[in-house]
Amino acid sequence: MSEVMRIPCLIIVAFWISSDAVHAAPPSSQQTAEALDISLWGAGLEHPLSHADDATYLRRIMFDIVGRPATRGELTAFGLDPAEDRRATMVDALLSTDAYGENWSTYWRDVIFLRATNIRANIVRPAFGTWMASQLNAGQSWKMITTALLTASGPVNEHGASALIFAHEGVAEEVSAEASRIFLGIQIQCANCHDHPWDSWKREQFHEFAAFFPRVSVRRDRNSDNMFEYEITSVNTDRDRNPFASRFLLTRADKNRDGFISEAESKNTPLARVFKGPAKGVIDKNGDGKLAVAEIMTSQPPDANQLGRGAAEHFMPDLQDPGSQGKKIDPAFFLTRVEEQSGMSDEQRRQKVAELLTATGNPWFSRAIVNRVWSEMTGTAFYTPIDDIGPDRECTHEPTLELLADAFVANDYDLKWLIRTIAATRTYQRAPDNKAEGFAHCEPVRLRSDQLYAALCQTLGVESLPLRTSDGRRYPGGKQPADPGREEFARVFGFDPSTPRDELTGSIPEALFMMNSQLLARIMATPGESSVITQIATNVLGEDDIVRELYLNAIGREPTLGELSIAVAYLGESPNLRSGLEDLQWVLINSPEFGSRR
Repeated sequence: MSEVMRIPCLIIVAFWISSDAVHAAPPSSQQTAEALDISLWGAGLEHPLSHADDATYLRRIMFDIVGRPATRGELTAFGLDPAEDRRATMVDALLSTDAYGENWSTYWRDVIFLRATNIRANIVRPAFGTWMASQLNAGQSWKMITTALLTASGPVNEHGASALIFAHEGVAEEVSAEASRIFLGIQIQCANCHDHPWDSWKREQFHEFAAFFPRVSVRRDRNSDNMFEYEITSVNTDRDRNPFASRFLLTRADKNRDGFISEAESKNTPLARVFKGPAKGVIDKNGDGKLAVAEIMTSQPPDANQLGRGAAEHFMPDLQDPGSQGKKIDPAFFLTRVEEQSGMSDEQRRQKVAELLTATGNPWFSRAIVNRVWSEMTGTAFYTPIDDIGPDRECTHEPTLELLADAFVANDYDLKWLIRTIAATRTYQRAPDNKAEGFAHCEPVRLRSDQLYAALCQTLGVESLPLRTSDGRRYPGGKQPADPGREEFARVFGFDPSTPRDELTGSIPEALFMMNSQLLARIMATPGESSVITQIATNVLGEDDIVRELYLNAIGREPTLGELSIAVAYLGESPNLRSGLEDLQWVLINSPEFGSRR
């Protein structure tokens, strides 16, 4: 696009997102991409960023959209395509494949499950993966996906949208904290026990937000005999929160009428289990071994707050009197401070909080997802960490973020539109430069576990890696995942994608697996038609070309002249060609370049 046309593009996007008029169509990906680049780099004829070459771009976009590297055939076809719009065409083609949804569903799986507090959370992982991939591939809006995750009910194995609630066992404080972190990018959980130490959030604001979720109950599925099947239900009526507080029972148990009940007096009454359980430590505050009738009548035994059990109302604990019921809190959204009506059902509360979070007037919902996806694709971020933003945080290039976030909202929270837009920017397509600063900085980004696993399988020419668990663990319910090797690989190489990549360091188990795995060595050494080494050595003439093909197959580029010279010399010194190629392939998959996308 000529420079004359670039300024109008920025004006068009700015007008669309700021006007109250009705428009025929929201700003396109290309219009928005042009406007973003002008916002970041200016409208001068000399652009400060150089383009990445085709091989670098293709490796980047393949990993970012479908989670695997390009094949040798794809690299060749892309390089030979003379069309000027081949990059945009490739993005559209990748977004139309099922692999797009599968790749990004694993991203969201890691975001949710790697911080799960429910030890049984993995039960719902397969259902979540299937559901999330289908939502993404169908082009479902981020607004609707978020709403589904917050309002899901029913058997968790049938409803993948239940993942967020089940991952935190329906505990109001945990669910609300994660909802704020994931969907708003705002970490408010520090205000659970005290006013936030460096943000403006108060403790009561946190519990007002948690009050949208107390009526959620996670329990065993009553329609199933399978101990690994659970369901999310609603608790819309008060339970007896203190089953021991019957005055008739207490009067009968207090045989000497001294106002206290001893363990001996509780024998053969329901109160006997109080003396053997955790409630005794809460009620018997002075530790004299007796329970005062008055204390029992007003106490709040721990099992009344059993995880996942649900309650009709939310109570903010009294830190000075942990045994008491605490202060009843009605739901309110901490960003608007508007209190909701008391007594809403679970369905009404969760639907309401979904509406509040995803409201067009709430800028943090769109900012959070735009910042997250921009960071995942470009390696830079408007806010860092990506899940710790908000009104008390400093934003880099805020006008650019606002432009993209507003255009994203105008395009109905379309995630495919967002990815297509970012991929169209000169910023995304910039050449690697680890010495540049700010958003011009571009260095290799570490692959997530699923991406690295896919790269290994593709490079070695296998469908999957037959890995076994090293500690004898069994999968929930005895159900094997579709690819057990992928799950075991994630156990070693997985990390929370919300963590800044520069804070991630490799681990000893990761290094040992890549360098010493007998499985990988066996796959490389096994001849046969499926072996990549066999295919290349059989069909390619000349050692120079064989080395080039191995490089293309492993890291998506041809070797430099220096690398080619060293590799060919090594092959000449090897006992035989096959042995030398196996060593070269081992070196390539253990290189930092293999485990990253540039």
